[in-house]
Formats: sequence, C-alpha cells, structure tokens
Amino acid sequence: MTSNERNNDIVIVGGGIYGAALAFDLATAGLGVTLLEADEIASGASGGPGERGVRAVNRDIRELPIAALAQERWKELQQTVEGGVGYRRIGGIQVFDRPFGHRLSEIQAVLHVRAEVQNAMGIPTRVVSGDELREMEPELSASIGGGLFCPNDGVGDHTLATRQFAREAGKAGAAIRTGAKAIELLRSGRTINAVKLAGGETVPVGRHLLLMANRGAPALLKPLLQADERLPVWEFIPQMQYVSNPEKRTINHLLSHMHRRLAVKQLTDGTVMLSGGWTVERVAEGGTSGALGAMSLNVQDSIATFPFLERSEFLKVDHSRVETCALDGIPLIGRPAAVDNLTYGLGWSGHGFAISLGMSRLIADWVITGNRPPLLAPFSPARFNPPAAK
Repeated sequence: MTSNERNNDIVIVGGGIYGAALAFDLATAGLGVTLLEADEIASGASGGPGERGVRAVNRDIRELPIAALAQERWKELQQTVEGGVGYRRIGGIQVFDRPFGHRLSEIQAVLHVRAEVQNAMGIPTRVVSGDELREMEPELSASIGGGLFCPNDGVGDHTLATRQFAREAGKAGAAIRTGAKAIELLRSGRTINAVKLAGGETVPVGRHLLLMANRGAPALLKPLLQADERLPVWEFIPQMQYVSNPEKRTINHLLSHMHRRLAVKQLTDGTVMLSGGWTVERVAEGGTSGALGAMSLNVQDSIATFPFLERSEFLKVDHSRVETCALDGIPLIGRPAAVDNLTYGLGWSGHGFAISLGMSRLIADWVITGNRPPLLAPFSPARFNPPAAK
C-alpha cells in the first residue's frame, strides 16, 4: 500500500474545528487520513477574531456528558500539544438579575436543580449568591442577584486551536489539503468511493468518509438521503463586538446571563468581547450587513451587567462567520440510511467549539470500532423522523 492510498483510508471534508480535531484523533490512532478544506484551515465558523466559550453551564442536558469529556481534553491537550491549543480554564458564571414578572424563588429553584443535574453529569457546579459573585467579579452590577459557577469552564482561541489540531494531524501522518472544495460525493451501491473536487479531481475514499463541512454538508448530503431523512437546519450569522477597556478593569471569568442574550469575555490583551447570539441579516448579494439594532441590544445588556463598559469605545465588529442551527438547538450526527461508510455532523448552533473535543473522540471511536457510542444516540437525525404508523 502506498502512502497516498493509506492517507485516503479516512477522508474528512471540512477543515474547521471538527474536521481538524477528527484528523488529529484518527491520525494519532494510526489511521491514514486525508482532510479536504475548500479554503484555508479555520476559514469558516471555526475562525475569526477573539475567543469562544468552552462552557458547560446551562448546556442542553444531552450535551453535558460530552462537555465534561471535552473540558478534560482541552486541559490535557493545552498542556501536551507543542504551543498549546489556545485554551484558558478561567471558570464560567451564569448570572441573573430578576426581570419584571419573574419570581425570585423560581429562579433560585431552577439554579439549584440545574446545579444538581450538572454535578451528576460530571460538570462541577455550585449556586453562588450576589454578594459572593461580586467578590469573584467586583465590576458586576449591584442588580445581579446570583448565579451558577462552573470552575471547569473556560475560553479558547478557536482559530489557533483549529490550526494547531490540523498541524498536529499532519505531524501524525495526515494529508491536509487546502483549496480542495468538495462538490459531489460519488457512490457505488452503498459505498462512497470518491469525493469530486471543484477542479475536476476525484479523491478516492478507502474505509470511511467524514463530512464535517457544517454549512456545506446539506447540499452534499441531499442526493444521498431518503425521503424520510430530514436535516432541519438553517443558517444564521452571529455578530460579535470588541470594545476597549480604558480604565483597565478586569473581568475574571467567562460570563453569560440567565435572561439576557449575552456572553462577555476579556481577551488576553484586555479587550472585552461582547456576544451571545445577536445576529445580522444576509443581503441579497450574498454578503452580510451589520445590524445596529443587534449592536445596541448587546451593548445595553453588557452595560447592565458590567456598568464600566459604558465608558468603553468600539474597536471593531465582526459578522464574517456563518453558523448552522438545528430545530432543537443540538447537533445532527448520523449516517444516511442508504450509505454504509459516511458519517456527518452539522448544526453546531454557534456553541459547538466547546464540545468539539468530546464529539471528535466519540465520532472517532464510532469509525474505529464500528459501534456508535451511546452518548451520540440523542444527536441522531432520526429524532426528526415520525414513528412508523401501527
């Protein structure tokens, strides 16, 4: 077997965090891997300025065990990969200030139940009072009444992490090909035997194909799916803002809010990154247009939480990365009913970076052993298929 044939044992389409992490996991397990990326590594949703949250607090219950696995892998690989993977374990806090009409006793009950469940699923969590929170985060507004604290939460440089995993995969023997846009998956019977690229080249597939192209996955999958196989996903474009910190104040943790669409991170250079899910509109020409309303709402929520931000200045706004979201907000990870050697993943909903190293380990195990890990069962696209009539 030639080195090229060995490299095509596993073909991965998509050079974001999932494709790169899978290339790393499979190549270090001794498999031959070829990764195909249409542009450059981390050119899609896994790239861009700033950092992403590596959080478990308030995740969907189905994701919690995977988040716990991912957090330990982020910590381990930050220490063992040369140059690190851009991960900082700074702890995460989800805070609340009681909105009009909400009952304080109900909010506190939810926090305690959430903490109990998260602890049971491997996510160390405790409820903290408003006074304790202000000891942890002195710049918090006096209106903050309490929250949840997850000490294992943190942040990561998503662009650096993705490129580091691709680099490490290459060192382990994987072929990393950029500028290789997949336009068709070629099938013979129940087997994908090649990937056709935009330039006309066909890349043979040996043992398995992993389709991790996120927003590019639905079009490639469509000819392979049966009538009752649904991919209920849509695209959205998050807007992130970066503001100055002229008073050199400190935000110590990754912070989110129970009742506001808000995420606040302080980057290593002191810049404050404001996000949380506010989005922008896609314009007719195919690009994007920044949303002043989204900026205003994001800033308003941020200042209500950290009042000192009112004296900050805008540095930049970024809305260059397109995400995909499934109907129920968790990913789709599955295999077409009519194809035996294809696994796909999409619908990461803007928070997939945090769980990526857990998901990549489980998906790699599925490919290597042939047995789907039980933790992946809730993410099957079959959850959107109606049960057969009796």
